[in-house]
Amino acid sequence: MKTSPPPILATRLLERLAPGPHGDALAGDLIEQYREGRSTAWFWRQALLGIIVCLAKDRTLGGFAVLGSLLVLLLMILSVGRHPASLGSGLFITDIALMSGYSVFSLWGWRQRRPEVRKALIAGAQTGIMLGLILILSHAIEWFGLDSNRTAQFARGAGSTLLMLALLGAAGSAARERTRSIKLGVVAGLWCGSVGVMILLGFALTLNLLFEAHATAWLHEAFVASGMRDPGAFVVRNALESGSEILVRLPIAGGVLSFSGSLSNAWIMPRSRSVSLLIAWFMPFVFAAGVISLWYAGLLERAARPPFVMVGVVAAGFAVCGAHPVWSSLSRRNRELPRAT
Repeated sequence: MKTSPPPILATRLLERLAPGPHGDALAGDLIEQYREGRSTAWFWRQALLGIIVCLAKDRTLGGFAVLGSLLVLLLMILSVGRHPASLGSGLFITDIALMSGYSVFSLWGWRQRRPEVRKALIAGAQTGIMLGLILILSHAIEWFGLDSNRTAQFARGAGSTLLMLALLGAAGSAARERTRSIKLGVVAGLWCGSVGVMILLGFALTLNLLFEAHATAWLHEAFVASGMRDPGAFVVRNALESGSEILVRLPIAGGVLSFSGSLSNAWIMPRSRSVSLLIAWFMPFVFAAGVISLWYAGLLERAARPPFVMVGVVAAGFAVCGAHPVWSSLSRRNRELPRAT
């Protein structure tokens, strides 16, 4: 039997990255087997595998959110280090500061152990994965030029935006339904937005690094108009600008829409089935009015668009924020009908 202690760093990583009863049991089992003769390399392999398994089992995606925020920070630093000429506009410092805030929020979510908070985070994580996939798909369609005509561009832009609104509202509604707390509904919306933006930025920055020539060609016209000399630096600056924009806007949208979804859930759930059916019948008309307003805005000059865009977003957002509460209310009523009979 070995008398030397197991690798200290691997043990500390297990304690930090695989907390809770499962992590403690795993660490104890690995230490016991190491003292019975297992090698240091074996201990490291099992510790890393155990950490991955514990992160995968955590339905809040807290550990992955922390790793994702660190990955995005690393990709930003690598991008700027590759093209130092992209510095000078303050975007890099802004993005680093914003990402640091996301990292702190991710760390907070990862460390939560209260059941009610975890229920809200799980609701946010589930919708956040869907949001991230939608944002990736929208970015990929635009990046590879698959939306060459106006109709396709509208379908991609408006479609991804409306789905984003629906998911943020659904995150708040689902969390409020599980916890009976509007405050935790907002937390779920913020968590949903955080997970989604980490997925999108990780994907977009990796694409720019791996396929810089394509990114340069894609932004050629904008690069010529910018007056910059280094096309690669322009790609990085464009990525930093887009990143800072979404890092600021998505938390605001997440907070507002999840609050709206939570309020809708709190109001609709106690209502009768007939009221829910009436709302379900009325909502498609409101949604259609919002989409038509957005479509009409796309036909106008840029200066004349804001009023119609605002009306379209508000109408469509109102409709999609009520979608999950109405669906939940009708589903619950349908489950209760057999019991009543």
